Amino acid sequence: MVPRSFPDLVKDLRMRRAVGDKPPVLLLGAGASVDAGIGAMDELFQFFGCADFDAFCQKIGQTTATERYRYLAEFLQTRKPAEVSAGYRALAALCAQNYFDFVLTTNMDPLLDDALAAARLWRRDYLLIVNGVIRPDRLELLLRGQSPRVKIVKLHGDLFQRFMAWTVEEMDEFLVEVSPYLKPAVAGRDFLVVGYSLRDARVRELVDSAGGDVWFTHPKAVPDHLANRQSMRAVVAPECAFEAFFPALAEALQVAVDDERPATLRRETRALAPTPTPTGAQTMDDLMSAVFGVVGPGGAPVATAFLLAEPRVIVCNRFDVAALIESNQVGLIGPGNRRFKARVSRVNTEHPFGPTLLDVPPEIQAAGLRLDASQPQGGDFVQVAVAAGEKTGISSGPVIRTERHAISIEPVGNVAGLVSLECYVAPGACGGPVVDGSMAVRGYIVAGTTDPDQPYSLAYASSQWDGFLQGKKPAKPSRRRPAGGR
Repeated sequence: MVPRSFPDLVKDLRMRRAVGDKPPVLLLGAGASVDAGIGAMDELFQFFGCADFDAFCQKIGQTTATERYRYLAEFLQTRKPAEVSAGYRALAALCAQNYFDFVLTTNMDPLLDDALAAARLWRRDYLLIVNGVIRPDRLELLLRGQSPRVKIVKLHGDLFQRFMAWTVEEMDEFLVEVSPYLKPAVAGRDFLVVGYSLRDARVRELVDSAGGDVWFTHPKAVPDHLANRQSMRAVVAPECAFEAFFPALAEALQVAVDDERPATLRRETRALAPTPTPTGAQTMDDLMSAVFGVVGPGGAPVATAFLLAEPRVIVCNRFDVAALIESNQVGLIGPGNRRFKARVSRVNTEHPFGPTLLDVPPEIQAAGLRLDASQPQGGDFVQVAVAAGEKTGISSGPVIRTERHAISIEPVGNVAGLVSLECYVAPGACGGPVVDGSMAVRGYIVAGTTDPDQPYSLAYASSQWDGFLQGKKPAKPSRRRPAGGR
């Protein structure tokens, strides 16, 4: 057992984003639902007139699926079903921001489902898989697909599907059938365990089969049966109680969580006094649908491009596509590995990393990204979307500073108008949009370190090329002496 603190866990999750590593698989147990208002097991025993778990298993094992739903429908919902608890709201926001993309839960209640809907994750954004309802042999296809991005697997069934495993034998049977298809999906992935004791041998075997690191959280102590697990990272802290854990995590990671009013009240407010919806992406999945890989000479994506909402154009970094624009067309690879040809509209030749604008193929229906031409400031938290190279997906980090002088970049020379970020990007990220918390583009990546231990990258600020989008001739880049070579 390796002791870790809550700040250690926050740092680990933050650095995964900085270097583009996959998030951990989140494993949720009954502790999550109890904290959120679902009745505890002893209350369930009392309801069924049983003294302990063995007696309960014997009694519920004799019930039909219809009887189980009838008896458990009220028990497996909160006393205020219209309200989403703070813990689940924060968890849904972290899923929306790609801190988690794969959730395994032993809970059969609708709390996570309701939270995802309240966080504006649409059905195209997440996939809910109920073990025992979906054929096991379909899981491989569903879990390996890039879209929907967030996958949630209910290991023990679901209340409203009226298919639930309650006895030890039923739980064991559920896991035996699904494990051969889950194991390839979690292979090599780390796990984060919240509200779950890892007492179930089948679930423990699934976690161990992945071969990654396991972070175990508990508000009070590590259970005795886990004490001898040498490599497990144990985070024991008051913040690890479910309803405190995810809100504290969201706050530490600077993830905004929707307001605390009940979902019904929010819907009524929108209906009575609708507010204008800003043009462009609003969610992480909207962002990823607006980025494309730029196809190189060998047919593989070599750089990243992105779609703007207004003006509706695709933006590339000229340096990356200079050798490709002679044919007046640039090949793109979009979500789902769809391929397009985009006609070159205009090229900015006034700056070595000036934008090349492409006409949007009619097949591309994504909303696109809004542009914010204000200058980024040191400390601003930004995210980078990447669609090419060895580290695709999302990286994130703070703005270090807006560079006042030209920066030396090989083999280009001195380049002005750049912003430095504490963010790791691998080759292929150049041209990737740098967006702020409102999903507005503040620039795009033009260079960066290849050392994940020292995340650093440079972006060409949108304030420098906004005029070009509007048809204005940009100012020539400064030739002042650089502040330091890179």
